Amino acid sequence: MNKPESVVGCGGEEHASLPLPDDFECMATWEELSLEDGNYCEYRTQPSGSWHASKFSAGIVRKLLKESFQTYLTNVEKATKDCAAAVRRLVLKGPPIYLEDKNALPLPENGDTHIDLLWFSDDKKYASAVLVGALQGEEREKLWETQKEVLQAMEAAETQEDKTV
Repeated sequence: MNKPESVVGCGGEEHASLPLPDDFECMATWEELSLEDGNYCEYRTQPSGSWHASKFSAGIVRKLLKESFQTYLTNVEKATKDCAAAVRRLVLKGPPIYLEDKNALPLPENGDTHIDLLWFSDDKKYASAVLVGALQGEEREKLWETQKEVLQAMEAAETQEDKTV
């Protein structure tokens, strides 16, 4: 195990990185993750405020931050051309706000609900875990309501088709 290393982060506060196991690898690229290589990332979960080692490299985390919300919108749109079950899987939770991945960025089983902050070893800076383009508040609710209405219409159409078959 590597020893925790304190580094000065954004705003001058110190960030004590977590000890990393030997041979700690990115689940997407299989590259070894380390502070020295600058490809390591940590994430903070809320409401506990606890820090965790990302099982994705910093590059993958940044890519997900940038692309995940648009990917969600694209997937919902494609699913509406397919079947209600596919739309249901995407729409039930609502439009995503925060970065998430149940395998590489798991939430602890302590009641934490989301990731709010990231720390990157390459630049020693913090970044918000809010997805680029993600809607919040009233805007998010409006989008979600529209998506739920589409889902209801699709389910009604499927029910009608089942009755005619």
